[in-house]
Amino acid sequence: MVVFARLRSFFLATVLSAGACGGATAADLFSPPPTTPVAPSANEDWYLTIGVSGAAEPSYPGADNYSFRPGLVFSIRKASQLNVFRSIDDNPSLAFFDTGNFRVGAVGRIDWGRNASDSSRLLGLGDVGASVEAGGFAEWYVTDWLRTRAELRYGVGGFDGIRGLLGADVIVPYGQWRFAVGPRLTYGGSGYMEAFFGVTPQQAAVATFLGNPMPAYKAGAGFDLIGATAQLTYNFRNGFETGVFGSYGRLLGDAASSPLTSDANQFMAGASVSYTFNIGKSWW
Repeated sequence: MVVFARLRSFFLATVLSAGACGGATAADLFSPPPTTPVAPSANEDWYLTIGVSGAAEPSYPGADNYSFRPGLVFSIRKASQLNVFRSIDDNPSLAFFDTGNFRVGAVGRIDWGRNASDSSRLLGLGDVGASVEAGGFAEWYVTDWLRTRAELRYGVGGFDGIRGLLGADVIVPYGQWRFAVGPRLTYGGSGYMEAFFGVTPQQAAVATFLGNPMPAYKAGAGFDLIGATAQLTYNFRNGFETGVFGSYGRLLGDAASSPLTSDANQFMAGASVSYTFNIGKSWW
């Protein structure tokens, strides 16, 4: 029921966002992806891309059972950047500095937390509420087919702490198709690690009393997952784009050793669809 409630709220937010752009026309026929990123011009129109994704992924970090989760596809780009590669695991972002090959800007994300009902292993530990993460990103095209990206965000809510992401993608365009694959490495600050992989003495006592024997465990900051993401997208050149994606990750360090971790191997697979609107000249 929690998943469906989240899905309903997400679709409502998407509809409202699309409605706010109702006066803008859809992007015209898209051209094939450029061989190299193009530096933006001050006089270009801006485009809003918004869409949805759905994926089967672990019910909580370290789980061996899976749940369906909705996601948001969101970006604002100039016309020259319409066909620049965007990975499905890029969080919603806005570039403030853009040379074509190098971009820096703001990034945000919502972490939906964890429910004690997600697994019997979590009995007596309580829920981890949703967190809002905000920070910055940097993106660099080493060559026309190799993109690197880094994100550093700070979460507030269910956990208070740093989250980081390092990634690279090898990009292979073919007409309206585009395939990409590359490694990922994530970092969790002490607040995040304690919330999702730690067990306080009080939690251990309550869980054990309820029939879920659980030792106290302190999870420290560090790299918590290494893996790879692959995706295949198709651009209809009328504003719509759809794709499929998948990833594999292996938990590391204190995350892998946590008594809350049922399986250090974490898989995810899903699909996405997005639509791009012309929102005219910038107002900022």
